[in-house]
Amino acid sequence: MIDELISAIPAVHENAYVTHVRQLMRDGYRSLPVVDDQNRVKGIVTLLDMIKVTSTKSDVTVIGYINETRCATPEMNVVDVARIFAETGFDIPVVRSHDDYTLVGVVDLEHLFNNLNFKKNESVSAVMTKTVRTCTATDPVSKVWINMAQYGFSGYPIVKKKHLIGIITLKDLLKAGHVRLEREDERGGRGIYPPNVEKVMKTPVVTIEADSSIWEAANLMIQYAIGRLPVVEDSKLIGIVDRQDLVRAIV
Repeated sequence: MIDELISAIPAVHENAYVTHVRQLMRDGYRSLPVVDDQNRVKGIVTLLDMIKVTSTKSDVTVIGYINETRCATPEMNVVDVARIFAETGFDIPVVRSHDDYTLVGVVDLEHLFNNLNFKKNESVSAVMTKTVRTCTATDPVSKVWINMAQYGFSGYPIVKKKHLIGIITLKDLLKAGHVRLEREDERGGRGIYPPNVEKVMKTPVVTIEADSSIWEAANLMIQYAIGRLPVVEDSKLIGIVDRQDLVRAIV
């Protein structure tokens, strides 16, 4: 039973405006369940979906940006739910049953992590991604924004001469108010000068070393409420590991 993993978070109607969803996500949500008039789950919408909407489309509804996703039911066990997350990487809506898609809540990923047994004898190096997309402190925020939309990454390490100096995430951009940057910024079509990454990035960065265990990585993510950890060696970036990597390793 996963009753202790279920939390109540706002749901958005399938006809809700993107601007409304962005406002909700400023409170820290990285995805939200989407429901119909009967409160039945239609899918989820994510922060990454929202950045694909340019300012010229800001009055559209979320209906064109809904992701189909697997749902959990209250009678499932923790491992069943972990398998869903390992497959989708999304927050998991919980519905009454496989025949009744009425929304009950959403699996709290921090609680899920607290209930999983991560291995102390398996190293981060075995599960991390070694090819990491990065940016620099002098890159314009609009460039990072466009890359996030294009490649589907929700966080970028910031490097200088291969040394990690900061990190920037989709959540950082949303909270800073940079949610309506346009593709024209990169081409100078509107004469807009977006801020550089250094104005928004977070530093110092919570990191981990490659020979640390996935148990240590999971505990750092829980402690700091973060979804990814840059992997470093002598302050040089050599990889990145996220929640989905860790859950895949144990299921």
